[in-house]
Amino acid sequence: MFHKDIFPPQNSPILESSQIESGVKRIEKQSKESMQSNNLDRHIFYANTLFDFSNQLISDSDFDQLILKARKTGLVDAIAQLKNGGILNQTEHRKVLHTALRAKPDNRFPEEMQQHIDEASQVRVKMRRFVDELHAGHIKGATGKTIKYIVNIGVGGSNLGSRLVTQALARFRHPSIAVSYVANIDADDLYQVLQRVNPEETMFLVTSKTFTTFETMQNAIAARGWLEKQLNLDSTIILQHHFVGITAEVNRAVAFGIDPERTFEFWDWVGGRFSLWSAVGLPIAIAVGMDLFEELLAGARAMDEHFFSAPLESNIPVLMGLIGAWNIEENHAAGLSIAPYCHGLRSLPAYLQQLEMESNGKGIDIYGQPTKTRTAQVVFGSVGSNGQHAYFQMLHQGTRQIPTDFIAVAEDLNIFEGHQDQLLANCFAQSAALATGRIYPDEPHKTCAGGQRSTVIVLPQLNAFSVGLLLAAYEHKIFVQAHIWEINAFDQWGVELGKSIAHDILPVLQGHSSNCEVDNETQRLIKHIQFIRENLKNR
Repeated sequence: MFHKDIFPPQNSPILESSQIESGVKRIEKQSKESMQSNNLDRHIFYANTLFDFSNQLISDSDFDQLILKARKTGLVDAIAQLKNGGILNQTEHRKVLHTALRAKPDNRFPEEMQQHIDEASQVRVKMRRFVDELHAGHIKGATGKTIKYIVNIGVGGSNLGSRLVTQALARFRHPSIAVSYVANIDADDLYQVLQRVNPEETMFLVTSKTFTTFETMQNAIAARGWLEKQLNLDSTIILQHHFVGITAEVNRAVAFGIDPERTFEFWDWVGGRFSLWSAVGLPIAIAVGMDLFEELLAGARAMDEHFFSAPLESNIPVLMGLIGAWNIEENHAAGLSIAPYCHGLRSLPAYLQQLEMESNGKGIDIYGQPTKTRTAQVVFGSVGSNGQHAYFQMLHQGTRQIPTDFIAVAEDLNIFEGHQDQLLANCFAQSAALATGRIYPDEPHKTCAGGQRSTVIVLPQLNAFSVGLLLAAYEHKIFVQAHIWEINAFDQWGVELGKSIAHDILPVLQGHSSNCEVDNETQRLIKHIQFIRENLKNR
């Protein structure tokens, strides 16, 4: 149990010496208990990657109870269902098949699963042909100039994963192609990207599963209008030469005006936040080449094979999921800090925020009843070397249990001498300090209680294989926790509610009538916006 009564209530005006002494003694006891648990070596070395759970401070008895719980809930059978493409998205009655996107043909899979593997493989053949032609300079814009700028327009799962991987593999990027991302409906996002590109040499990838996502389509329409104005050409020509569609609704992309040969399909059995392995990853392939995209899939496939076959006691995603759930349920964890000590992984916290919170941020179980325990926690973070000068203070001396995942890279590229060793020293020091703390009997304001749990993940290199391995581990962690909590990790009805209400509010905000009733508070906000805009006009 994390300390909650170490210090007296905040309304105590003066700390008596006896109170200080009592608080310090409690901290010393907790620190000793943490050190005892910390002596247990819990690490797994797989595919040259270290997953070290030692600083999760979990005792042998607690560990054994977690494994027993996993067995009793039928986790082994659930993993088999995932492997074989079972209907695990119950509310939408959909199969969950993102692992098919990176699987190789194998007669051990059921026939229908093999069919989906073949479908994904055929799309990758089409992707390779397009990427090779683009890299060779054979794809031209409407005025005959070679395409050199790629702008991916997409939001959520159509943006976060591809953006993360493109950043992570930046040192491998193709020298003559620049890839940018636009996600925000705030016009400034698109506007700033357009300032950096040449319209004659720019191609837009419109990435939307339904091809109706309002943020994405609004930005796509704006991009089309910008090209029409800049090139003084008809929209039909613009769409044929400067737009690519990535969607599960190919007919809608074609109706929008995109060439069917430049429309790349994925399917309704691919959830958005699990989709970077599909055609949604086309901007990754464009940025670094199709060979490295295949390496990314190979890394994810290696983690799939481990997850599907390793015993529960030594199964990396199983332990990530079980220990994470234990921290939430038993240790009252208030959040999960993601601290990559690697600039290339700077977008990992945002990616995992969607993956974990959109997947498992549920309070109703698969039986339609309130969940029996707390589920997902708040996921946040930043590059570790920046975070330790900001929110880490709360981790060390705050009053909440907030575990941390530290992610580091072993390889030293020697870009600048000594930098990588400094980075690793800080990473390991933070994990140790959070676990064990330090007591200052005469200066209690300096005392750090310890007992803050963490996992340390060390990738051998920041390459496509390692990134794929890492992201697949987190995907499977989510699945494990959803199974334990008996929730559906593959729907997002809360997101759908917000979209629906925005659809009702928009006409009112624009001064039109709405068929739906808008609540009083929202009406007041709209009137306030209209008042401000009117005042700005009259200046």
